[in-house]
Amino acid sequence: MQLLGTLITLSLLSIISADVISVQQCSEGALPVSVEVAGCHEQPCELTKGQDVDALIEFKADRPLTALTPQIHASYFGINIPFNLPDDRKDACTSLVGGTCPVSEGQDVKYELHVPVSTSYPSVSASVELKLVDQDNNVVICFRVDGKLV
Repeated sequence: MQLLGTLITLSLLSIISADVISVQQCSEGALPVSVEVAGCHEQPCELTKGQDVDALIEFKADRPLTALTPQIHASYFGINIPFNLPDDRKDACTSLVGGTCPVSEGQDVKYELHVPVSTSYPSVSASVELKLVDQDNNVVICFRVDGKLV
């Protein structure tokens, strides 16, 4: 009985400390089930220069997936700028929690994203859009989040 109480307490603590945030819908692709950004409890998320932004994105696969590629764009002052991830982070299949591709239709998927924030970036507020695209370059999920470079 004590073990059950400990498990319930630990579960509640993990829910309370999770950084799940509300995100905006893109023009294409489904919204993920949840998005957690480390250290961000509400938008705009502070993105610290010289550090990685760490996010956990959970979604349900609506079709079989043999490849997943992240595409990131930042928009500020009306300018849309693509962000190129380092080569070791361009294959989202290698960053799935507890598995890799292929992913079956209907499977719950958790993707760990680590985005480096360069110290050379200006201190601005921006809207950041993340898409995960499949083997046919079709959008699987997409969301936007407001960020502030500090």
